[in-house]
Amino acid sequence: MTRPLGRLLIAVLGVLLPAVSHAQKKERDRVKREEILASGQQEQDLFLALRALRPRFLEPPPGVRTLGNSMQIPTAVVVDGKRMGGLETLHAIVASTVEEVRYLEPSRAGTEYGQMASGGAVVVKLFKGPVNAKDASPKDSVPQPR
Repeated sequence: MTRPLGRLLIAVLGVLLPAVSHAQKKERDRVKREEILASGQQEQDLFLALRALRPRFLEPPPGVRTLGNSMQIPTAVVVDGKRMGGLETLHAIVASTVEEVRYLEPSRAGTEYGQMASGGAVVVKLFKGPVNAKDASPKDSVPQPR
């Protein structure tokens, strides 16, 4: 009698566990709004939120070696399609104002955004939700392009 019950339990767990692990799986190169809000990082600046959620986005890209020296090309930050600067720009964005953040590897970033992004890119898409007087907040600011 124990064997059929054990087999039933294994079958049920086999069906449930993939669904649970899939729900917990994070996308390696993308952070969505839902994950930011669920993490408790929504009141932080985006740099601190990414440091907690995807620290790999903030690591310097691999250097280009030249005769024993290494030169590092900085990671570019692109907000709503406009190049804003380097990673320090993320300090000026409140995490709760973000819809999605993607990380582009250096080769792809260079192809999409040119030589200035050849060190990789953090691409930020801001939340375009309903904006009215009671939903808007003075801290929901976006840095201006340089």
